[in-house]
Amino acid sequence: MKIIFDPDIPAEFQPQIEQVIKESIQGKCDCGCDEIYVSLTREDLLDVKCYDCGTSFFELEIEIQDQEETIDG
Repeated sequence: MKIIFDPDIPAEFQPQIEQVIKESIQGKCDCGCDEIYVSLTREDLLDVKCYDCGTSFFELEIEIQDQEETIDG
C-alpha cells in the first residue's frame, strides 16, 4: 500500500498517521487501487481516501498543541 500525503500535512505527523492507516485499512479499495491519499480538510482533520476514485475510508482528527514562546527580559 502506498500512502501519499497532502503537502500541507507536517512531516512530523506522517509516521503516526501512516501507522493508523496501515492498522485500519486491510487491502485495496473497491476500485482495485492500493494507493491512499491523505488530505487536510481542516487544521485538525484529515481525510483518508482512495487516490484513484476518491472514496473516503475515514476521517482522522489530529491534536495540535500550541507552542507559546516565552521571552525573558
